[in-house]
Amino acid sequence: MKNLIIILASIIFASEFCNAQSTLQVDIKDCRQESSFEYLSEFKVFRNDSLIKTIEPKHESNQTLKDLEYGKYRIEYKTMFSKTESVNIELTEKKKYTIDLCLNYLDHESDLYQPFIDRLENGESYSIQVSSQGCFHSSNETITIKRKSDKFYLTFQGKDRLLDNKEIRAIRYFEIELNYMESYGCTTTDTYVLKYKSKEVKISDGSCDWNGDYYLKKELNLTEE
Repeated sequence: MKNLIIILASIIFASEFCNAQSTLQVDIKDCRQESSFEYLSEFKVFRNDSLIKTIEPKHESNQTLKDLEYGKYRIEYKTMFSKTESVNIELTEKKKYTIDLCLNYLDHESDLYQPFIDRLENGESYSIQVSSQGCFHSSNETITIKRKSDKFYLTFQGKDRLLDNKEIRAIRYFEIELNYMESYGCTTTDTYVLKYKSKEVKISDGSCDWNGDYYLKKELNLTEE
């Protein structure tokens, strides 16, 4: 009788485990913003390294995947930098899980590009020229970065000031991201020209997604907001 009870309990447990299911909410966003509606052509869902589903959210920023078996999942997607990234999550309970797909994500620290700010010797400088053209606007601005006595200074609209470590990192990350942004299709096009010694980098961003100049100035406290 005791053995029968153990067998029945094992069967019930196995049945419940096999039928165990979770819900996963996938939020597609630009993680620099508190809320946003983003476009993503598709993302792939892997369970235990096997592709089980391809989702095409397009302009829908939230996707809910129901009736998922317990296991280790990986969500693969392309960022605004056209790089494939992934988010891993393990589903172990019958509940609703949530993950974010940050379209602005980039692993800056592992990128091989060396920004101009890291090439500067003492006494040297370089400039970041940004021009923006749209249906109803036109603008042109220049930021100059200079290294002096192993410290970095910024010149913008006739004002100079010392840069702290956080701001230096923001400039570094901006330059790395810029290399991925040669794109077209938006009614507004931002053109970036970086000049250092005899070197010049010119890149046009017509993605309507990155907005590198806006976020750089925000990090450097150069905006009027």
